[in-house]
Amino acid sequence: MTDEALETLKANIDVITEKLIENPDSSAWLRNFIPCELYVTKKYEIEEFALRQPKDDKDRETDIYNSILLYERLKDLPLYVLTDERFWCWMNFEMGYSVALKYMPVKKNSSVFKDHWLLTQGKRRGLFFGVLSRCYFRVALSIDSELDDPYELTRFVIENPLRFRELTWRSFSSEKMIVLGTLKAEKRVQAEFPQIEESTKHFAEIAKHLSKLGSVMLLDCMTERDIEEYIYAKYKAMIEEELSHQGVFDKIKMAFAKAYTH
Repeated sequence: MTDEALETLKANIDVITEKLIENPDSSAWLRNFIPCELYVTKKYEIEEFALRQPKDDKDRETDIYNSILLYERLKDLPLYVLTDERFWCWMNFEMGYSVALKYMPVKKNSSVFKDHWLLTQGKRRGLFFGVLSRCYFRVALSIDSELDDPYELTRFVIENPLRFRELTWRSFSSEKMIVLGTLKAEKRVQAEFPQIEESTKHFAEIAKHLSKLGSVMLLDCMTERDIEEYIYAKYKAMIEEELSHQGVFDKIKMAFAKAYTH
């Protein structure tokens, strides 16, 4: 997308929001709305592809398919292109228009277009807010060629985005080694304690523990395995503490029930 077209979008957020609501299937209206040149051709080529239409914004199976497809088709582009807001505007309006609207429905008087189609949260944070850009970067940071299934952790992330979301707000989330080590630790704990409901509180604590490591520069000398073992121990301790509290609570309930029956 050209700079002029992007600025026109940013200056007309409410109007664009209404247009998106009125036109859920095609972005053909955009060419009539933008008075200047809409797109500019660059020297890079990508293989043509079509994203699958999700049933709704909770359709994880289709989300996994589309995210991996986006990564496979776009991974050879330079990073400066993949982190450019103008590139993702083109992707949202052309290649993935109806899919993007299905993933994140736009509502009148909402900030969905501003927050999730434009990088208003800043470049790094905005890429993880972006409706399609976050699909790409979830895969880019979770794919692991050393695993039998390179996309094992990608599926783990997309099945429950909370597992990765708290990391994305932190600057260290751009370091793939840290992300992989953390996800592997989370996966191990989830396998050991399948009865525990995953909580935003747990993942926020994990991000804080990593931040503490970064604040004393320990992350600079840790390996992926070091990070995995560190987060595994911290996460497991959280779960065991909760189970311990639950066990005490269950004993109290049983004691009250026994006293009542007598």
